[in-house]
Amino acid sequence: MDCVFSDYIKFVNDFLMSYYRKMLDNKYEKALVEPFVTKYVDVRYYNKSEIKETNFTKRIDKELKEVFKNQLKNYPKRAETIKNIFALFSYVLYIDGITKFKDINSLLKTMFKDDNISLEYTDETKSDISDLIKNYIKKKVDFFALFNSSEFFLKGKKASDNLYFIDLGQKCNMSELYSKSAIEKAYDSDVVFENRIYLALVMLSSKILSEVLALKFDNYYVVDFPGSLFRKPKKIIRFTKLLDDELLKDRISLRIKYKEYTEFKRTVHEIINEGYSISLELDETYVTDFDNLFLFSNIFVSKNAPYYDTIINNTDAIKTNVVTM
Repeated sequence: MDCVFSDYIKFVNDFLMSYYRKMLDNKYEKALVEPFVTKYVDVRYYNKSEIKETNFTKRIDKELKEVFKNQLKNYPKRAETIKNIFALFSYVLYIDGITKFKDINSLLKTMFKDDNISLEYTDETKSDISDLIKNYIKKKVDFFALFNSSEFFLKGKKASDNLYFIDLGQKCNMSELYSKSAIEKAYDSDVVFENRIYLALVMLSSKILSEVLALKFDNYYVVDFPGSLFRKPKKIIRFTKLLDDELLKDRISLRIKYKEYTEFKRTVHEIINEGYSISLELDETYVTDFDNLFLFSNIFVSKNAPYYDTIINNTDAIKTNVVTM
């Protein structure tokens, strides 16, 4: 499976470019449209913005106005088309769920009659545009339906402010022939654990996307990385591929134990160098050594560990987030 978040972003990008090709018809030019789409996606889905504005809709509007001004400077002879592109983005905010609307047909009717847009549409074009937009809205609903499960769910436990441990819970009906301990043992076996974490990462990616769509960008998550994967390099690629998006790399951290780090240091460094977030749990093999701890997004330390006070008293030297377990 590919990265859920990246797939969704591609879906949004494809729709927006199709939307403008339909709306602008023979006035469409990729060079005029693409900077608007790129800026919108950066602000809307990645929360990237240099503008200090708490109201999200106003922030997007201000960011797109900057693109509008730059495009007018770069393409003065295309001023009318650029104005139309900018005006049409006000409807994207409705279509993409930032601004609420009651009835899609009324929204489309308003868009086609908007005096700020100097475009003319045939009845056939209006029908095509309406179908495109309605299909996009339906596909968004269908996309999230793929991740609904009656058998599995995400279990969250707060680690610190806005940081949560995530595991996969199950509601599967097991045969009474198996004891609870036998079921738990099987659930924690290497292969089952790997599959469990794989599914957890898929479902967590969908959860984060849902949060982004609701304009929530504050939560970060930690998922245990199966130590058995360190001897399965191809499977590591499968797992990291799920998170191959800059937002997921930032929001999801894979937790390993210190003994795994010392044994597979080269592999761990390669994963970090590829931009993935790794958290480190200090265990009984840890010696008081602060070297390389700054590479990790979080350092987890037990308050019962003999080195606990040393770690807590040297957080400035460690230079990363230290979390007490």
